[in-house]
Amino acid sequence: MRIDPSVYLSIFIHTSTTRDDDDARARPSARATTDERRRGARTDARAHARGWTMASTAHATSSWMTTTTRSVKGTSWSGATRARRGPRLGRGVKSSASSSVSSASLVFGTGSSDAFDARGVSSPVVKYFASDDESRWMMWYTGASADDATAIGLATSVDGIEWQRGGSFTETFRNDAEQSISVGKVLWPNDEDWWTFDTAGVSVGDVQLISSDSISGGSVYWMFYHGNDREVVDGIEGARTRPGLCLSQDGRNWARVEGDHHTGALFDVGEAGAWDARCIRDPKVLLAGPSDIRLYYTSIDPSTGVRSIGLARTKDGFNYTKHAGGAVFGPGPAGAFDDAGVASPCVVRLGREEFIMFYEAYSSQNPDVATIAVATSKDGVKWTRASGPALASGAPGAWDAGGVGKPYAVPMAGDRIRLYYEGRNASNPLHGAGVGVALSVEGDRFAFTRRE
Repeated sequence: MRIDPSVYLSIFIHTSTTRDDDDARARPSARATTDERRRGARTDARAHARGWTMASTAHATSSWMTTTTRSVKGTSWSGATRARRGPRLGRGVKSSASSSVSSASLVFGTGSSDAFDARGVSSPVVKYFASDDESRWMMWYTGASADDATAIGLATSVDGIEWQRGGSFTETFRNDAEQSISVGKVLWPNDEDWWTFDTAGVSVGDVQLISSDSISGGSVYWMFYHGNDREVVDGIEGARTRPGLCLSQDGRNWARVEGDHHTGALFDVGEAGAWDARCIRDPKVLLAGPSDIRLYYTSIDPSTGVRSIGLARTKDGFNYTKHAGGAVFGPGPAGAFDDAGVASPCVVRLGREEFIMFYEAYSSQNPDVATIAVATSKDGVKWTRASGPALASGAPGAWDAGGVGKPYAVPMAGDRIRLYYEGRNASNPLHGAGVGVALSVEGDRFAFTRRE
């Protein structure tokens, strides 16, 4: 379903969107039906949207996460110290991660042969939530089926290491605490509107849980993703990707929000000749301050084929302005570990003084194998790169020997970072082989060791 954001937000605020667990494909039923309804809802809904943004970004200036998340206690690989222990999962399908030495850091592998994620698992977005009643981990990721169709899935965990998954449309299981949990495919290519940018594929970029005093019950999940249709660009079908937005009350049932671009995207690729004219992909969002939402993204220069990182800003989450100076972070100097391209940014904030960006780095000496690197900034625009990668590809024979990328940082106690990433192998270069995890070295936030 694709709907006008103003109409959706108005309905979202004044009614409760529910899900019938007997119908795993159920979606929110809000739909714009008349121009009068659109006009009547627009002003009020935009005001509420600004309220969500303001409530969350004010908090984000002093914290890495959004308003309902907290730094995870403990740094052991068995998971966070559970002062508030989450429910222990019962029935369901766990990750297919192997326990062999070559896959020690792999915590979430590909699904069964008939699953939506049978061929690839990539682009992890991991969040930890804690309250007086529960603590839980949620991971959204991109899955690729045996026929290369992409969709977005959800897995859950009590410790961020062992994950519960589903193999198709959202499946609901009972756990030992007599509570239900839904996992599986939660967003797929748009099969209702032929004219949209995401009819052929979707890939998750980021998820933010933004709270608001305007909404009874608290918070709304915002999913930023990129999608593609079947347009052929430079001889490649589906190369033209654009950013999109979905909203949800539970992180499982999503409604697309129609952006200002005629395809429904939040904004378009650059004009002919621009560095980002081919695609906008891997959108990651930083809530940098009141009315300051920053969307970092990757594009590939059509004239050089080199990947760089761009920035678009918004005050309300709907209307975006690209950085006027072009890409904000490009390849390093000749001979550097990232001289062939940079991609997939994940930008976080440390206090009020420092921005940290984790990103994929490509070297001209081994251009097909990515590493993960770190850069720092005082303003989130001008960046200083490190002298080498923070996490290299796996050893020969390892599950991630073909490269590492799509980093996602989760803050831990003691000023340490748990880094989730997509691992790749040479036999399947187009799709991730699974999700791995590494922990920053004590005393050095920018050096990582894999989980053993």
